[in-house]
Amino acid sequence: MTLIELMVVLVTGVALSSIISHFVPAIPISLFQIAIGVLLATMGQINVEVDSHWFMMLFVAPILFNDSWRFPKRELWELRAPILGNAILLVLLTTIVGGYGIHFLIPQLPLPVSLALAAVLSPTDPVAVQAIAKRVKLPENLLHVVTGESLVNDATGLVSFNTAVKAAVAGTFVLGDALLNFAWMTIIGALLGILLGSGMIILRNWVSRSGLADVVFYTIFTLLMPFIIFWVAESIQASGLIAVVTGGITAKILSDRKSSLLSAEATIVSVHSWEVVVYVLNGLIFVLLGITLPNALHNILKNTEISNWQAFLYGLAVWFLVFILRVLWAYGIQWGQHWHHKETTVSFRSAIVSGLTGVRGAVTMAAVLTVPTVTAAGSAFIGRDLVIFIAAVVVVLSLIVASIMLPLVTKEVTQHDFTQPESAMAAEENESPVRADLSEKKARLWITRVGIQRLRDLQTEENRRIIHELISRRQKSARALRHSLHGDQDQSDFAAEKELELQELALEAQRNRLQQLLVEEVISPITYGLQAKRLDQFEADLGSDRDLAGSLRFKWVYRRLRANFRIWLSDQESETVHEESGLAVREMAKAAIKALSDFVEAQVGDTVTHRIIRQTAYNLIVVYRYQIEKTKHVPSFDQQEQDDKRRLELELKTLSAEREMVQELYDQKRISRQTSINLRQYINYAETRALVGRNEE
Repeated sequence: MTLIELMVVLVTGVALSSIISHFVPAIPISLFQIAIGVLLATMGQINVEVDSHWFMMLFVAPILFNDSWRFPKRELWELRAPILGNAILLVLLTTIVGGYGIHFLIPQLPLPVSLALAAVLSPTDPVAVQAIAKRVKLPENLLHVVTGESLVNDATGLVSFNTAVKAAVAGTFVLGDALLNFAWMTIIGALLGILLGSGMIILRNWVSRSGLADVVFYTIFTLLMPFIIFWVAESIQASGLIAVVTGGITAKILSDRKSSLLSAEATIVSVHSWEVVVYVLNGLIFVLLGITLPNALHNILKNTEISNWQAFLYGLAVWFLVFILRVLWAYGIQWGQHWHHKETTVSFRSAIVSGLTGVRGAVTMAAVLTVPTVTAAGSAFIGRDLVIFIAAVVVVLSLIVASIMLPLVTKEVTQHDFTQPESAMAAEENESPVRADLSEKKARLWITRVGIQRLRDLQTEENRRIIHELISRRQKSARALRHSLHGDQDQSDFAAEKELELQELALEAQRNRLQQLLVEEVISPITYGLQAKRLDQFEADLGSDRDLAGSLRFKWVYRRLRANFRIWLSDQESETVHEESGLAVREMAKAAIKALSDFVEAQVGDTVTHRIIRQTAYNLIVVYRYQIEKTKHVPSFDQQEQDDKRRLELELKTLSAEREMVQELYDQKRISRQTSINLRQYINYAETRALVGRNEE
């Protein structure tokens, strides 16, 4: 398999894991990616040889750069003590104590190899923790500490790992030389990162002031930064990972100060490009982990010196050792804080939560896969397969245990998405609490209805067809939101019930009119059959579960293909059948509108119930009017261009009204600050989608 084919297969595996995780959100996506990698290795016979240098530069460097760029500066500074304590002292403690402990538990592993294994297991994976935090309420400070320490502990842990691996490859381990090498790599790497990060941002700003920069240049330049910083640092034997972290923090600080030089479009495109790149890289690492597991397992199972159950017990023991070190460290920190501030409490459960958040993941596997196969003397690297196997067991076990135990230990589920940037927002909400009685889904339904009302106010004779089209789209969104809310609340929704009742009434009117058209010989039997099938399927869809939306779309495509095939097989011309179908659709829509109008006229009164019925009936009437307008004629090119201009103008006015309603809901304290931000982003994306590609003179 060529490199191009391999990348396509791996990225496809990442995409497949995203689909599976959507339907099974309770399980971390990393486990699905590992499973896909195992299937590719066992069933697809795929094997990947990992080179240390390119693997670190391609995968780990951009991930660390993105984390350092996105991490809030305020939290990074306020929590600097616990972050640096966990990232440096805890890493060194885990490396030294854990290394000697592993060497004691597994005597066949030399001390440098044991230290390397302990070092590579010290970094935490904030991506996995944040995925779990979507379902479990973690203390915000704890989450910020875990995320912040990952910026530094990835670098310090991997520097320790590289130092120990070099000692194992060389065959000697001198503590003084190791510490000197560690200091050189850390200090020079940090200084070089600051210089390169600031220098590249100054260069980018100079290009921007010269008017030479555009969106493409800015995005590519930003994507290249971690690779350039890593490559330069590694070329002088410094730590490329520490250089990437300090370079990312420095670049972010300088970039924020000169943000006026950059267009909003460039910033948005760059941010979303980074999100896609980092997501794919994280996924690829776990897929590659799954690919390497069968080979490592096979080699371990073939090893007559270590039995199968013994290898698994080694992995379990190492995980427990690393876990208990983190718990004891967190518990000791609490006692230290209590010693200085008597009002603080000491909780062993909180220490356990801290230990569970120490999930190992992408960076750990990215490093352990780079362990060389031979030493400097040309002999095999002792314990390489066992080290990879134990690291894989620890990664998988930490993910599983955190997913199961964190909800049990915290005993509190949250609807807040801790993966969203918070910074000053959290402080403002704590200082000024709001009742926020509207959830995000309810608020979206609210502003969608406001948009529909705005479109009604803008309706004229000239734009009636376009108004019906835009209202019909928003009604579909409102219907989907109502169904979602109905499922969440698990209670009767009067509006949804009345909509179903009115749809069944309109459906019956359409059936009667279709039969009349056949009896009057206005349409042919084949047209009647096609339209009757369409009505039957629509009736079946009315009672379908919303979770079957994908299946319904597949059925719709199947029906369209089958209908076109039947027309092709019939004796009649397909153009004639299409004309009759258009006529039938118009006549049935008119019959549905008349039935709905008669039903509304029979409702006397002005209660809330009557208003809901009238509103629901009007929404359905708009849909049927849009169906009539669609089948009347095919607009000319000039007419289409004119319609596009009107559609854009109406869409922008509607979005403006929805944006004003978001502000009004927030001013009334009906929605939280985070909900208002999410709704504004939703409206901004819709506006960008409407404007994309527009270049009207």
